[in-house]
Amino acid sequence: MSDSNDQYRFGEDGNLEEPDDDEPDEEQTNDFGEEMPWYETKGAHRRDVMSSLFQKAVRRSDEETAAFAAWELVRSGEGYETHYWNRAVLACIEDLVAGNEATEHVLRYEKLAKNRYADNDWARRLCAIAAAMVCARARSSRETTHANGYFSNTMVDRARAQQDDDHEPLYEPPVTDEELEADGKYGFIAKDKHTYPGAGMGRGWAHFRVHGARCSDETELGRKWWRRVLRYDHPDYAYREPEKAFSEDEIEHAVEPTTEDDPWRCDLDDDANLAEFDE
Repeated sequence: MSDSNDQYRFGEDGNLEEPDDDEPDEEQTNDFGEEMPWYETKGAHRRDVMSSLFQKAVRRSDEETAAFAAWELVRSGEGYETHYWNRAVLACIEDLVAGNEATEHVLRYEKLAKNRYADNDWARRLCAIAAAMVCARARSSRETTHANGYFSNTMVDRARAQQDDDHEPLYEPPVTDEELEADGKYGFIAKDKHTYPGAGMGRGWAHFRVHGARCSDETELGRKWWRRVLRYDHPDYAYREPEKAFSEDEIEHAVEPTTEDDPWRCDLDDDANLAEFDE
């Protein structure tokens, strides 16, 4: 085989494409002593089918099938092995719940296989099997893929509705234009000193400290420290004038974790006085 790692690739239609290079590959034979076509593995399985089998096994938490598919690909040659590792990382992103640690393990096994062991070393196959089992044992979910599809279709549908008065969009995007207005659900928080609209409204560090820096969760120690930071803004300890110190209501709002049911809600009446902090 050629030494090129990208010798085999998938086209836009998802099908395997033949190598572009005109030079013939080094002849390889399969388990039956027959010449291996470029699209087949050592076991005479189609490479694209074996790759697909691996990913479907990960989604179904089928450890043995995932391990076999990984082993079959890696033992078939360098191009197959490179394709497997790329597919394994993709499976972590596409088929496992966000926040899992499988990607780190897969990348570690790939590095171990390629940097420590020689080509065709049996230990490289062990690394591939271990990575496949990590993927299959992780919690499966296609949430990232579904999100991409939903967001993409929704924004195309939204644009079509703007161009065609007779078209009614099937869904609104998760964040609407109205909600992003300065006084909207998201705009009140998102448009702060770090954005051009927020800075233009006079929202400075005070607005960010009381509203923008809030978290959905915080340790008791973290809340204690943050409360003390805000109290140090009192004129007795800093440059603030007496009427510009944070009130206790503002401090308590700043340190209180956001609620699960409505994390964007603001319990303070307004933030008009906070703009004065940064004058």
